[in-house]
Amino acid sequence: MEKKPILVVFFVATIVSIAYGIPASPEALEKWLETQYPAKEKVTRLVFYVRDVISTPTPTNVAVARATSTIGSPTNFGLVEVIDDPVTVGPEPGSKIIGRAEGIIARASLEEISLHMTFTIVFTDGEYNSSTLSFVGHNAYLTKLRHISIVGGTGAFAFARGVTFIDTVWSNSSGDAVFRYDSVLVHY
Repeated sequence: MEKKPILVVFFVATIVSIAYGIPASPEALEKWLETQYPAKEKVTRLVFYVRDVISTPTPTNVAVARATSTIGSPTNFGLVEVIDDPVTVGPEPGSKIIGRAEGIIARASLEEISLHMTFTIVFTDGEYNSSTLSFVGHNAYLTKLRHISIVGGTGAFAFARGVTFIDTVWSNSSGDAVFRYDSVLVHY
């Protein structure tokens, strides 16, 4: 009797895969990728700036959750924030906006002031308009130069992977900051 639900799920998954063109096996995926991405991989270096604004009536970084112990924590352990930060071509105010950094930041260390970051940069202008890059990693915020992983992308950055080096260009006592992202990635 228990085999029927498993067979039904498998059957539905197979039909959905066929209907939407999603390869149903590793072999089929490999073949499909060969037809979609016959070009060789490229290495791209991108430099852009992310502006984190907290002190205005319309902040781009907002706390959405905190543990009861966060208030007493010297590292803000347990604080979770969401971001929708502008991505610009330069560090100066008024620099051209080319995208948005959208995602989640969590204070995830009891021992150091650091962030766990999971976010996507959505390019909205310029050469990479409509493309995305996804980032995940540990950001030891007070370290001069730190790095996080590039774990994916779409559009011009299909199947991206790489590393971005982050440097704080400017910050103030209100928590506003500008970060330089110097990224090296491999993609199709």
